[in-house]
Amino acid sequence: MGSRKALAVILCASMSSQVAAYEIHDPVERTLVITTLAPSFLLVATTGPTTMAMNSLSQSAKTDALAFIGSDGEIRGSQFEQAVRYYHAAYDPPYMSDEQFALAIAASS
Repeated sequence: MGSRKALAVILCASMSSQVAAYEIHDPVERTLVITTLAPSFLLVATTGPTTMAMNSLSQSAKTDALAFIGSDGEIRGSQFEQAVRYYHAAYDPPYMSDEQFALAIAASS
């Protein structure tokens, strides 16, 4: 175990020695960097948490949908129920059956 720690310390030390500060002295270049990077950081900061939350919600809905399919409709998880309610509120009839909807959720990535 000691050799792994030593290897990790050496690896971290070798990576940290390669890092160097980059200063921009030209005001035009500084402006271009700021106008390019600031919107990118803002976009990532605002959409990143939302995307991660949606992935976890869709994963739990998918798990509930698979339980619904496996139990022939006897197990209706809360996330699957929420997805069914959203589907009925967001789309006009004719609706898919709950089994078809569960299969659609299970087939999604």
